[in-house]
Amino acid sequence: MEHTLNEEDLYIALSDLFVDNEVDYNHIASVAKLFPTTCVEHALFNYVAPYCYHNVLTPVPSVCYFFDEDELLSAINKIKKKENRPISKIKMCILAFYLKFRFKDEWQKIKSLL
Repeated sequence: MEHTLNEEDLYIALSDLFVDNEVDYNHIASVAKLFPTTCVEHALFNYVAPYCYHNVLTPVPSVCYFFDEDELLSAINKIKKKENRPISKIKMCILAFYLKFRFKDEWQKIKSLL
């Protein structure tokens, strides 16, 4: 039986942007191209990056070759539950704005492959 990609597969692929090894933009794009660009951008900056970005910004180098899928998806579900609360929504918008600025080059690389 063939596996159909869903949003969770997109989240997992996008999390590869935040690991310590070389980013495989072609792999990320191969998953992301199956979704509308606006959906990919929203998923990246509102769900995946808020959980994963700390890995690349820590002053002490960490070694993370991949994110645990269950932890990642659980964290994203928590983020989604909070996104309709007024204060959380404001905080999320501010964080997403910062993340779009901080990871604009990475997003442009993915977007160019879509």
